[in-house]
Order: sequence, then C-alpha cells, then structure tokens
Amino acid sequence: NNGSSQTDIFVTDKNGNVDMNSPIIWDFDQITDITALPIDETPLRITGGRFTTIANKAESKYTYYARNIAIRRSNVTVDGLEHRITGEGEHGAPYGGFLNIGECAYVTIRNTVLTGHKTYSTIGAAGKPVTMGTYDLSVNRALNISFVNCRQTNDINDNTYWGILGSNFCKNLLYDSCILSRFDAHQGVANATIRNSSLGHMGINAIGTGLLLVENSTIRGRSVVNLRSDYGSTWQGELVIRNCVFVPANGKPVNASIISGSNSGQHNFGYTCYMPEKITIENLRIDDSNHPQKYQGPAIFGNFNPDMKDDTYKETFPYVITGEIDLKNVTTVSGQPLRTSDNEYMFRNVRLNTSR
Repeated sequence: NNGSSQTDIFVTDKNGNVDMNSPIIWDFDQITDITALPIDETPLRITGGRFTTIANKAESKYTYYARNIAIRRSNVTVDGLEHRITGEGEHGAPYGGFLNIGECAYVTIRNTVLTGHKTYSTIGAAGKPVTMGTYDLSVNRALNISFVNCRQTNDINDNTYWGILGSNFCKNLLYDSCILSRFDAHQGVANATIRNSSLGHMGINAIGTGLLLVENSTIRGRSVVNLRSDYGSTWQGELVIRNCVFVPANGKPVNASIISGSNSGQHNFGYTCYMPEKITIENLRIDDSNHPQKYQGPAIFGNFNPDMKDDTYKETFPYVITGEIDLKNVTTVSGQPLRTSDNEYMFRNVRLNTSR
C-alpha cells in the first residue's frame, strides 16, 4: 500500500507544555492538520456487564463489523466486563474490537474477560488467500492505555483464533497480569510494557520507539519479540527482557530465536529503520526441550536478511543494527548454547556483554 501520513499524538498542559512521558517523536517539515482534544477531568468508571456477540455470517472480506463499546474520552476505567462470542461458522466478516479505544488518554481496562475471534481468509490483492486480522481489543491514537488482570475465554495458544489486540499510533501501552493471545503494535507504539503476564500463539508483535519492557512473563509465540516486518522491523530505542520464560511456538519443534523480524534494506518505509540500540536479556529460561533434529541452540536474532552474506550486499535504505547486548543468566532446557544468529555476518559488530 501507499503507507500512512506522518502523524503524532501527545499530551500538553493548559500552557502548551508537552508531557515528556509521551513526547513528540516525529519532526514535521510542515503541519497540514492539527486537532486539540480536551482531557476529561472527571473520571468515568464502567463496572460489570456481560455481553455476547452472535457472530455474523457475512462474506469473508474486509468489511469490519463494529458491534462494540467505543471509548473516545479520557480518564476512563472499565472494570469487570465480560465479552463472549457464539455462532462462529465457516465464514464471516472480521471485527474491529469489542472494546475500541481511540483519540483519548488514561484508559484502564481491568478484571475483564474477552474472547478471541475466529480467523477467516479472503482473496488478497495478489489473488491469493490471506487471513484477516479480527480483534476483540483495538487501540488507535491513544495514550497511557493499561490492561490489568485481563484474560480470554478461548485457549491463548489456539491459532484458530486471531490475536486479541490490534493497535496503531499509541504511546505507553501496558499489559499487567494478563493472559492473552497477543500484544500488538502495528504502526508503532512509543513505550510498551508487558509484565506478570502470559502471552499465547501470536506473542509480542511491535514496532516503535522508546522502551519495550517484557518482565516476569511467559511467552509462547515463535519469538519473544517479533519486530513487524511490514513496517520495517524498526524499534528506535531499548529492549529489556527480564525474569521471563520463553516456550518457542508453545513447544513445537522450531529453531527458536528471541527476536525476529525482516528488513532487506531495499524498501523505503518513509523513515529510517532501527533495531533496538541496546538489548538487555536477564534471567531468561528458554524451554526448547522439544526441538528439531540438528538443532544448534536458540539464537538471539532470527535471520533478518538471508541475502546479506558478505560486504558485496548493498542496502539502498540501510537498516541500523543493534550496538550492544547485555546477557545475564540465560538458560536453555536443551542445554544448547545461545547463539547470536544464523546470519553471523549481519550481526558481526554487535557487542555482547555476558555474565552469570
């Protein structure tokens, strides 16, 4: 596609001072549109509520359904809500989030039960079947959004159901004490924290800036963090993984990597693409007991560019590689050592600091 216009969202006080907890992250050559939205001073608290969606049986194409609760004001807490789904059949149109949060700040969803939606396929632009994202949680252009003690009714490791969250253009997203199939930041998040949580088959998918912190959590995706390749696998900032358990692909025999993504250096995403400048991995246990034959051990990085094998490969739009990794007490159930990557050339200049 043709991408999205450069955009930003931030909080100011009444004198126009920008809150540096959600700073402006882009430089604009010119401003073509700006909107000021008041932040509601009076908190709104919504408690309870049991909802059941009777799934649509429409044609499986990108006609997103919006049977939902839309939150468009700030200072909101949703507590104790339950959402279930019934009647999913062989086909249906996707959903844009039962809880749909946008253009607001300071929203907390807590003690809430959600449900992942069944994944359906349609014919994509290339004439081939593609799976459609379908969400129970959607967050767009929003700041300081927290999900606390939330879970879902279906198995977080069942790939019949799409990952529960989709988000775009957010800052300061939090999962705390959640059991959910996915954390996702499509078109960027500035600062994200996942703590005390269990994430299922779609794991953590993100691009963005600032600090990406994963701690005291169990991750069962194909990697601990997948930097989304459709947006250049960019994270301009720092990644910290601390006190976590990683079960690659929920125990399926795969060649595991902690950080996955892809960037050929040949596509112009409209911005410089970065890997995290510094990565800290501390007290990580990798349960790779069920591994493939000829397994050489888990890698820190997947093979982000298989064509980059030596200095004859030239990037048109260079991908900025990680500078430094601090490793402390990373263990594997298989007993195999942690490797840097299958692509040793690409990551040859990364400095590894190791300690027990």
